[in-house]
Amino acid sequence: MRPFIECWAATRGHLREITSSDIDTALEPLRGHRRYNAITALRSLFRFAKRDGLTFADPTAHLRGAGRTMLPMTAEQIRAVQQVAATPAQRLAIALAAVHAARPGAIRELTLDDIDLPSRRISIAGHQQPLGELTRNALLAWLDYRRATWPDTANRHVLLSRKSALGTGPVSASYLADYLGRHQRGISLEHIRRDRILHEALATGADPLHLALVFNIGYTNAMAYAAAARNLSAAQPDRRCHVPARNKHESTPSTRVGADSGCYGK
Repeated sequence: MRPFIECWAATRGHLREITSSDIDTALEPLRGHRRYNAITALRSLFRFAKRDGLTFADPTAHLRGAGRTMLPMTAEQIRAVQQVAATPAQRLAIALAAVHAARPGAIRELTLDDIDLPSRRISIAGHQQPLGELTRNALLAWLDYRRATWPDTANRHVLLSRKSALGTGPVSASYLADYLGRHQRGISLEHIRRDRILHEALATGADPLHLALVFNIGYTNAMAYAAAARNLSAAQPDRRCHVPARNKHESTPSTRVGADSGCYGK
């Protein structure tokens, strides 16, 4: 808990300024028991703060953990993300999360060497994936803006900010949380990423091996998404899991936030 507080103290003056995107950024590097314990501690802190009037909202309310039901994004949340993705950087970051289920950290670390436009391939966190039309279009629009804005930068990272363009490192975690996250009405990139995986589970028969291979996630996480999809299918027949006729380990075209339907500000 202390490292989180010290990190936030550098840029925030009060607990009420902490957003759900700040929470996701702090938790993003953590896995397993460390992540579970951090979620438990943060929930406890902000529930206490809200009860005592120190904060107006609970930025941990969106977190999922033991005892919480994994639910897909609502139609209203999807429309909100589509409507506010206005800049090339926002569109690219959201496309990477919504289509490829990329973690915020992986989006920050993505370099020009990870992209093969002629072959329509992209490597995210070392995992090779096909580059779909939506992501390709968002990427080309951003690269045009990047070249026009920072033509002489030596930085090989795809996403750049005014500060990072002067060096060689990735954009900061706060860039993704503040610049991109604050425009999504409380819906973080991690939230969009989880929705993508859950939607894939619903569309492909809740096969954990398929999820693990397509999204490069651990089998324990894949089992959790598969179980959530089966539970949703049992509770809501219109969401029943099905297995379309396709190559077993190719992802399905997303019909959610990352659909190839021309969303994101067109």
